[in-house]
Amino acid sequence: MTHNQLHDFVSTHGEREFNPQETLQVLTHNRMTYWSWGVSKLINMFNKGLCLKVSGHHHKGWVVITLGFTDTYSVYIVSNKGEIKSEHHMVYFDELTERIDNIIERIPEYTR
Repeated sequence: MTHNQLHDFVSTHGEREFNPQETLQVLTHNRMTYWSWGVSKLINMFNKGLCLKVSGHHHKGWVVITLGFTDTYSVYIVSNKGEIKSEHHMVYFDELTERIDNIIERIPEYTR
């Protein structure tokens, strides 16, 4: 996806502004999990969306995170061509990292 496509996506799906730095702190709290996603780009889309270019075991493409008026996150798994592969709504901050990891990287046979 190009920068303009990401902007259009976030403009369409983002509900309200938030501080992506705070969200990034949540995501990077468990550094091993975050690193396993292979994040190569991190883009703050005008404080309405946090876009991560990932190269996980199950997904290679974009993870777009927005915050809703209910103070819950929406996570969009988006292909490199801009196709929404899955949507996850009503995600609370304390489950954000695990939910994303389950979608893009986690392999059940691996132990912690």
